[in-house]
Amino acid sequence: MKAISLIDKQQLSLINHEPIDALTAHNIEIDIVLSGICGTDLAVLAGREEGQIGIIRGHEAVGIVLNVGKHVTTIRPGMRVVIDPNEYCANCEHCRAAKTHLCNGKKNNGLAIAGVNKHGTFAQRFITHERFVHPLPDDISWETGVLIEPIACILNNIDKASLIPGERLLILGSGPMSLVAQLILRSMGIITLTTDSNTSRIAFGRSLGLDVVHPNELAMRLSTQEKMDAVIDTVGNQLETATHSVRRGGRIILFGFNGNYQYPLPAKHFLINAISLIAAGEYNQHFPRALNIARRLPELAKLVTHRYTLENYSHAFDELLNNPCTPAVKIVFTPNPHYL
Repeated sequence: MKAISLIDKQQLSLINHEPIDALTAHNIEIDIVLSGICGTDLAVLAGREEGQIGIIRGHEAVGIVLNVGKHVTTIRPGMRVVIDPNEYCANCEHCRAAKTHLCNGKKNNGLAIAGVNKHGTFAQRFITHERFVHPLPDDISWETGVLIEPIACILNNIDKASLIPGERLLILGSGPMSLVAQLILRSMGIITLTTDSNTSRIAFGRSLGLDVVHPNELAMRLSTQEKMDAVIDTVGNQLETATHSVRRGGRIILFGFNGNYQYPLPAKHFLINAISLIAAGEYNQHFPRALNIARRLPELAKLVTHRYTLENYSHAFDELLNNPCTPAVKIVFTPNPHYL
């Protein structure tokens, strides 16, 4: 099958890959219909994060079941499904305590994540355990379905930050994850203000009725109103801005990935102003809730603006990495375009 693999540091390639593992009793084989490019994929290619060489990338995906193992009971061939890429072991101390996001891993080497440290979904087919496959209801489109994993990530951060209706939240960056968050938070009664330097992203967010401004406008907006109850940094290098924007007793939520970024924490300022710094980590059993929310927010599908075949992967990544004014929001691959 065709797949996109990280063949060297910051270098992808289209490869021919044939899985060597047989379909075991509890496994499911899936034809991938859509698989989304995530900010973590971009961070690896830009050198902001390390990537495991030889791994097929991709972890946001929906597809159609091709085959099931003999002991699979909840999924049938032909079903539309969404894939949970966080493959916890279910046996370690954290998993037994219902904290699967802290999984030690089968070999004590951490949570197994498809597309990160094991083969992922930028491929025509994908095999995983039954527990990581969820039926995709007929009233959820493929485009909305491919955002279920991002929704789960957002829900985890909302939970950890204890965000409640009526609060005012600043989101730094208006990429796909931020837009997903804004739509969810708006439905919960949380007031959002978002920044982005890409004028196309600003216009796109405003077309959805969201409050998005250029970073240069942020200081003026905050000078005319109270500081924010909470701030989410979806970029990964905006802690200084977050610190200046959050009110006393507020919360700052770390979200974006940038392994090269460091910030000299003004400990006394955080202490005397009772500012909480929150790192939620991976999501924990959020897929069922994410599916329910997706059914109520069909406008999420509008975020999928561009589709590419696996063969055109270089054009897709070039658009996101090298075009600062790109109109693309969420780009997805179509490994099996005959399903669309």
